[in-house]
Amino acid sequence: MFLQVFLIGLLGAISPGPDFVVVTRNSLSYGARIGIATAFGIATALAIHIAYTVGGYALILKQSPAVFTVIQLAGAAYLAWLGTQAIRSRPATETESETAEGNGEDTETKSGWQGFREGFLCNALNPKAALYFLGIFSQFLRPGDPQWYYWMYGLENIVAVGGWFIVLAVIISSPRFRKGYHRYRHWTDRLLGAVLLFFAVRILWLAVSQWS
Repeated sequence: MFLQVFLIGLLGAISPGPDFVVVTRNSLSYGARIGIATAFGIATALAIHIAYTVGGYALILKQSPAVFTVIQLAGAAYLAWLGTQAIRSRPATETESETAEGNGEDTETKSGWQGFREGFLCNALNPKAALYFLGIFSQFLRPGDPQWYYWMYGLENIVAVGGWFIVLAVIISSPRFRKGYHRYRHWTDRLLGAVLLFFAVRILWLAVSQWS
């Protein structure tokens, strides 16, 4: 049972989504340190989803559509903001291109805290994360199971998802990937931004359809 939960969590992380896009962009743009910080932000947000699920707040979300809609709208707004920022990316100047070709580093800077915050908010405000844990816990938990089962299932998901995104950040931020990225940085950013906007519109559509 524990292996099944771990594999489901890993597959869920590998599936392309807003978290994947944010980790990829930060790793390409700012390197492994910021990509890993973003991954830790996502893992921390997962802990919050698990806490309210185990604590019974999942039931409140299911019985209070208005609360869930607010979460959806906030998530859509945040993803739209991230997507807009990425789409506004401009081509690198000649000096920036030469610097990138020489050492594989970007002249733009971002702190570890900023990367952590983006990963945290991206996952925390994603309503699909709440639905995911509702599905996981309802499928594997049984009446009479000891309480520590709940937390072990949650911890497995944190390890699976956080571990995957850390590995992704390290691979994506390698010099080979980054040098290729810097040549077409603005187009890559715009593509990733369009993907984030797609997720934002999709979440907004789901929220509206629930009330139509």
